[in-house]
Amino acid sequence: MESDDAPTLSADALAALQSFLSEKQELDDRFAQLQENADEVFRNNQKITMEYFQEDWQLSQFWYDEATADFLATRALKNTKPGDKIAFISSPTAYVAFRNLAPERADDAYVFEFDKRFDLFKEQFVFYDFNKPLGFARAEEMKGMFRFIVADPPFLNEDCLSQTMETVKHVGAENMKLMIDTGAIMEELAKKLVGAKITTFHPAHRGGLSNEFRCYSTFEDDELKWVN
Repeated sequence: MESDDAPTLSADALAALQSFLSEKQELDDRFAQLQENADEVFRNNQKITMEYFQEDWQLSQFWYDEATADFLATRALKNTKPGDKIAFISSPTAYVAFRNLAPERADDAYVFEFDKRFDLFKEQFVFYDFNKPLGFARAEEMKGMFRFIVADPPFLNEDCLSQTMETVKHVGAENMKLMIDTGAIMEELAKKLVGAKITTFHPAHRGGLSNEFRCYSTFEDDELKWVN
């Protein structure tokens, strides 16, 4: 028997839902067009922004704001030389910023990411699941390969950081430089695992986060300083 009390959306709620679905479809269409034209985009060094990639909260995706992404990318750029390899592990925002800042060095940088939309970047994309820290393709080929690494473990827990750092230790070259962006509660573990110290830089996200985020590093430079 059908009920007359089935829930219905108000006119305002229905309009909001339709607007959301319309915006999502528009973003999906833009990304599909980007995929189709990727070769031309890369050939012409056209900028790709994170606006093409919708955040997936189920994957704990929270994109950095532009200033944070540029700061991380600039650290990678200024602390390496052409030919040095750079890994952005679970940090696609910083990776995209790096490509935009230094398109001539696109072949030096790799993005390790679970989200397969980023296979848009072809050979520079490494499908990565932190639950299988050494289970990614080309793991042996990439052993000791990277001089600079930016890591942003997607979840704020000991297992996620520990397993991500297992990957870092495997792919990092001797005397690599490392930046980790994660919660303030991870400070002691970051220091214990890889000797990374908390810095004065505070990463920020486009939509804001309730958890306090901090940046840890194994090095200092003219703009990145440890907290004394």
